[in-house]
Amino acid sequence: MLDLFLLVVGLAGLWAGSELLVNAAISIADRFRLSDAYIGMVVLAIGTDLPEIFVAADASIHTLAGEDFSHVVIGSAVGSSMGQLGLVLGIAGCFGFASRPFRRVWRNALFLLGGLAALALFSVDGVISRLQGWALIGCYAAYLASLALWRPAAGDTEPTEPSNTPSRDLVYLLVGFCVLLVAAELTVTHAVSFAAYVGLSQLSVSAVIIGLGSSLPELSVSLIALWRGRGGLSVGNLLGSNVLDTLLVPGIGAAIAPLIVPPEVLFIDIPMLALVTTLALGFLYASPRGIKMPEALLLLSIYLLYVGIRLTA
Repeated sequence: MLDLFLLVVGLAGLWAGSELLVNAAISIADRFRLSDAYIGMVVLAIGTDLPEIFVAADASIHTLAGEDFSHVVIGSAVGSSMGQLGLVLGIAGCFGFASRPFRRVWRNALFLLGGLAALALFSVDGVISRLQGWALIGCYAAYLASLALWRPAAGDTEPTEPSNTPSRDLVYLLVGFCVLLVAAELTVTHAVSFAAYVGLSQLSVSAVIIGLGSSLPELSVSLIALWRGRGGLSVGNLLGSNVLDTLLVPGIGAAIAPLIVPPEVLFIDIPMLALVTTLALGFLYASPRGIKMPEALLLLSIYLLYVGIRLTA
């Protein structure tokens, strides 16, 4: 009963933290006339992915101490990415996403699919070395640099009066990040406790349970942003989070301790993530429809198929 109670507390905390985070992000975007997509890809993406970053660092420190927690790092990174584009984008897409300007697809495709290709290439021999980990971190730094150098404008609309003062924005951001971090930890920890009763493997727990739990902040942020009519925040958050999960999370883990990558990651997880990423990019940037109910249900179906394979493989 205690695990169930703390799990509910964690879920409630995710919503509360997301509300603070989105409120501050919208105010910042309005004050500096930044695009919603830019705020989503940088501020919200890093903030909502702090649980994955801390999981990777903690697991790799355990590996240094003699316990192999590599599967936790790889499973949580890939599982979280699948959760964000399959589950979160699928659920949020049921409410509708407008198509995005096609000119912006190239950078997102380069880092999303290129990051996956790099992760697959480094995993071919079954080990991601420290040097390769630093290379993944360097790729993420290049992504942040590209966002800073070619930052999308907020548009030609009249400036909107910010809803908060700068100091209040900063407080909301810090408190929101902290609440999300603690809430995600509660959610993941006690979800894993339940999963242990059914005898799931470390990779399956990481990919499904931790991946799902660490995707809940993105789900909260996406739904709240959509409810407020700021779809760019939602899309930017999801795409930015996926770049971070495929580059920075395994990069940090491998930089601390080399990661042992099981063969099924190359044959199951990465190909399915590449499929859902390609579909998401196509729906958002190449289709004039954007994401409506049929596209959303397809993404959800692929995610459920992935979960089914992961739980039985």
